[in-house]
Formats: sequence, C-alpha cells, structure tokens
Amino acid sequence: MKSLPIDLHIELSTLKNFINSQIEQRNPYLFYGKELFEVLKRVVIDSEIKPFLTFPKDQHDQPYYDNYLKRSNEQFDKLIPDFFEYEGEFYDLERIQYVYKDFTRAQDFETLFIIKLLELKSNDYSIAEFLSFQQFDSFYGQKESIDSFLYQLTTKDSNCRLLSETLIEIENWIKNEQINQFNDKQGSNTDVAADSTHQIETNISQEKWDNQIMSLREKDLPCKWSIEKILHYFSFLYLELSENGEPYISKEDFDRIFENGFRIPTIDIKPLIKLNCTARFPLKNITYGIYQFYHMASQTNDDKKPYFLFFASFIEDYAKIKASPLEYSSFSKNATKPKSTINKIEWSKYCSFQ
Repeated sequence: MKSLPIDLHIELSTLKNFINSQIEQRNPYLFYGKELFEVLKRVVIDSEIKPFLTFPKDQHDQPYYDNYLKRSNEQFDKLIPDFFEYEGEFYDLERIQYVYKDFTRAQDFETLFIIKLLELKSNDYSIAEFLSFQQFDSFYGQKESIDSFLYQLTTKDSNCRLLSETLIEIENWIKNEQINQFNDKQGSNTDVAADSTHQIETNISQEKWDNQIMSLREKDLPCKWSIEKILHYFSFLYLELSENGEPYISKEDFDRIFENGFRIPTIDIKPLIKLNCTARFPLKNITYGIYQFYHMASQTNDDKKPYFLFFASFIEDYAKIKASPLEYSSFSKNATKPKSTINKIEWSKYCSFQ
C-alpha cells in the first residue's frame, strides 16, 4: 500500500488528468473522453467557479480571445482539453474544483465518484479510507446514507465492470459497523443532541410516527413570531430568483401555503408544490432558511419536527420526510449543517420586520 499523501476529496482537475492518463495508457477501462468531458463541463458550469476569460471589452484583446476561441472549436480525439468555452466565457479545467453530492447532478456525481475510486485503486490506495472520508465530506457523517448510495452504485452491471477490483473493499466497508475514526472529530454539543434525537426518532414505531403527525394537524404551531413576520421572512421564496431568473415558488403557491396561517393542514394539498431548485440553486438554501426560522422563532427550541412537517405538507421536495421516522431522522441531521457556499440570499433583510 503506498504511503504517499493523496487528496481524498473528489476534485475535478486531478480526475481530468487521471482520465487522460488512462486513455493514453490504453487501460481496459476504455474511458470515453468526449463523454466525460461533458460531465466535467456540467459540473463546472453549475458551480461558482469563475471563467478565466470573458469576451473582451477592449478590441486590443480580441486576437488573444480569438486564439482561445479557435482552439476550443478544434476537434479532439480522446484526451480531454484543459479548458472549454460556454456562452462566450472560457472555463479552466486545470483549476482546483471540489465536487460535493448536494451541489452536483446525481448521475454526474456517481460518475465522478467511480472515477475517483479507480484513481485510488490505480495508486494502490486504501478504498476504505476514502469511503470513511467521503462519509463526512459528502454524506454529512451518515453511514446509512453513503451505504445506500454505494448499494445503488454497485447494483448496476456497467458500474460493476468498472469497479470489479474494488467491489470486495466496498462491500467490506459497508459491513463494518465499528465507529469510524472520523467520529472523534464530530464532538460538538449540537451533534450530540442531534445524535440523541436521531436514536429517538428511529426507535419509534411507524404507527406512533403516523399518530404524531396526525396530532399536529389543524393546530397553530407554537411560534414567537406573528403571522405577518412569518410571511415577511418567507417572502424570499417568491422574491429571490432561482434558475432561469424565476423564483423558488410563485406568489400564488406561496399564498396557498400560508392560506390558513402557520398550521399543518388536515390533508396535504394536491398537487404538492415543486420548488424551482437546481444544482446552482440547491434545495439546501431553502432548508437552511427553514432551520434558521426555527431557531429564531421557536418557543422552545427542542423540536424542529413540526416546522419541517408543515412545509412537507405543501412542498413536494420535503414530502418524503413524512413517510417514516427513519426518513425524517436522516433529513433532520442534514438540516443542521451550515448554509450552502452558493447561497446568495441576503437573509438579514428578511429577518428584520417593522
């Protein structure tokens, strides 16, 4: 086993170089450069990374720009080039760019995760160490969440062919129930409380869970804020712009959510409202907003469940958390994480109310 240090993040520039090296060596993976080039482009475009070259305002820079434009239009055989052009801007694939599950399209993350496994295997590096790192880097420390991802990853025949040399290591890691060494680094009081809540939620029966939800219906949820202040705060849902310059939800849908105040309805509305969220405007932005609201407005600060169940009764993106205590527990632990690095909402203007 090699002892040389290696980056356990999923990082684009190193993956691009690894793909090119495998193509040059004619390894049996038979990477399709053009196909993977499109994956890398999508991930970079969806991220916050800035283009290294934009259309010149000064005509003196035009020849310099045109040279890049000419090179970007040249057909390449297999090897992935170092940059690409998109809507008049040039993006550098040699620039450091970390990839995280929450901010990447599901299929693209799966593809890059596989390539990272192959890169580590080619360096004879511990797959188990990488998976333990990724459990916290991309899956919020949740063993069951990364286990589920790995199960799905290894059930596809095409993936099994690529991962044939790592399957045993992946399976052994999934079966390992010992506390991972990374847990020692997760020692805040907030995490301890969250873990305690997690155990309580996952231990209750489905019947008790359903009864808990029923007991909350048609009751005003305990809250220090007036309905006017609540409406002002959540107005970001229709005032802030998401993908394609459209809001997260329409004003009409917003009015449907708060039509009867801050209370969980007897029956969930139909159809449920779909948030206008994408990799560039992730659901985590909204989740952070709800969690922040809970901390500021809750009367007791001891149970955020009613707050999220309220939105789950109206919004499709949260509906699954009502299905079982396990679903809610998994979501609840994610909800306590810091806000997204690509969150551009100016929260202060929604928190202040006259």
